[in-house]
Amino acid sequence: MTTHSPVPDVDEMTIQTRPGNAVQSSSGQVAHADRQRSDPSQVHQYSIQRTRIAERLETLIPWLSVAWFFGVLGLTARVTGGMIYTQRLIRCHTQLFGSYWTERLKHVSKRLRLSRSVRLLESSVVKVPTTIGWWRPVILVPGSVLSGLTPQQLELILAHELAHIRRHDYLINLFQVLVETLLFYHPAVWWISKQVRNERELVCDDMAVSVGGDPITYARALAKIERLRRETPVWALAADGGRLSKRIVRLIDSTQDSPRLPSMVVGFIMIGALFISIAVVQNVLSITKRSAQVAVAGATSVHQQLTPQSVQELIALDDTTGEDSEVRRISLAALGKREGAVIVMDPRTGRVYTIVNQEWAVRQSWQPASIIKLVTAAAALGEKVIQPSQPLRVSAKSRPLDLTEALALSSNPYFAFVGNGVGPDQIIKYAREFGLGERTGINYSQEGAGIIPGFSENLDVRFGATGEGVEATPIQLATLVSAVANGGQLVTPYVPHSSAESSETQPPVRRRIAIPPANLGLLMAGMIAAVDHGSGTGASDTSQIVAGKTGTFRDKTTNVGLFASYAPANDPRFVVVVVTRGQNESGPEAANVAGTIFRGLRNRS
Repeated sequence: MTTHSPVPDVDEMTIQTRPGNAVQSSSGQVAHADRQRSDPSQVHQYSIQRTRIAERLETLIPWLSVAWFFGVLGLTARVTGGMIYTQRLIRCHTQLFGSYWTERLKHVSKRLRLSRSVRLLESSVVKVPTTIGWWRPVILVPGSVLSGLTPQQLELILAHELAHIRRHDYLINLFQVLVETLLFYHPAVWWISKQVRNERELVCDDMAVSVGGDPITYARALAKIERLRRETPVWALAADGGRLSKRIVRLIDSTQDSPRLPSMVVGFIMIGALFISIAVVQNVLSITKRSAQVAVAGATSVHQQLTPQSVQELIALDDTTGEDSEVRRISLAALGKREGAVIVMDPRTGRVYTIVNQEWAVRQSWQPASIIKLVTAAAALGEKVIQPSQPLRVSAKSRPLDLTEALALSSNPYFAFVGNGVGPDQIIKYAREFGLGERTGINYSQEGAGIIPGFSENLDVRFGATGEGVEATPIQLATLVSAVANGGQLVTPYVPHSSAESSETQPPVRRRIAIPPANLGLLMAGMIAAVDHGSGTGASDTSQIVAGKTGTFRDKTTNVGLFASYAPANDPRFVVVVVTRGQNESGPEAANVAGTIFRGLRNRS
């Protein structure tokens, strides 16, 4: 059962809308519009204003034409340079394959009913298998792929490239680039072109598997190529094209429908887009109004429909080797259909039990929002700016709060005032002491380091309350909270990928932070109060004391909720960090997810 916090995080209060007010406002606008329609003079005045606006827009047509010309000119130069570059790829640093793979290529070509001769070259420049040309097509294969893939996997990858040649995709791709160049201003053209490219890769995947390959083997080959992935010119056709994660999931999940999009259909789609757009350009004023409406509606649709799917794809790509399967199951169930990430680890040793959505949790950084208040509080205590037990009134309209209650209620005015007294340089110093701005050393590749502002930067006075200008990864927040829980040790999080790591008994400590244990105890008291009666009550558990801190911030068009916590407070065994994103998400909502996890782990030793 989901619990809701009676006292919302103060950050959240500044960004949430009240549904009742929205309905009232909407009704008021409708009533006002009705009154306008009932008054002929107002309708006439509105018509005159609309005509004047149209006349002003017409004066912009010459300038729009100039902008279009230079846009086409720039993109044409880019395309021309790219085509020259792709031709150089064939001539530079390449060599012929051995006779074995030449014969295997001919064998696969026959199975695909491809009569055209295809050259197979080994390249030291390209990073993934790439097809170039139509009349005399060439397949370039990097040497790293030869050593990294099994013969069966490489044969399937070559079948994918031959499928592109069989379908004349190189010509279709050139036509797409032409349409994109001429109609670069139209978002619908780019969207259609992207869908065509994605569909093209799915069709070639099916054709590659149809020659006798195993979908699982092919999916593993694509996953290996992903590690070699680099930027590839758009006018070349590479084996890592399209949404690779979606392709892998589709290959593994046999229940998904297979695409069937012939090359002729692709061509008709792009030709249709060209003629439709040319017709629309004849009425510039209409397209301005219509495209604005489509852009708003399309952006909302894409965010609501595609983003959750992409998060699920990220979770599907998680490396679960060495994770605790029970903890992962509990965490996935608690997260449910939300967009988000979850970390569960041991604050004493740094042993990671699970990380759900490792891309978000390890590699992507986020504004810490109100979680930065733990750092601000530590700086204020260390620099003796406040007396923790003495209530502080920061304005005439606010009630006095001591440090514990200020943390519990996540009071922005309190920490903006205190942070201004401490100074941003001191807060930055303590943030670095807690490990922000540096990698934790977790044994995952491509860990993000986050961002910490430099000293003496002109930061907002609310910096100490909201963390604006700071970015931290969730795994950094997990080690920060672990340091509060374990008495000041900054641990190195790790997942036991091997038996040697599993038997490790000594906590991998990076360093002991220079913050007195007594001050850490005061932070703990505020975190306990936040879960007991403050912004994080959704994480409460009747069988144990939970300590946590909420955070909420606005990310472009949606909300992000954060919750960093540990339990039991008197004998910490689990740190849980939750990130959620969505219109209805907030720190208290993230606390609800953490609470479900803590309650699911209550019987764990």
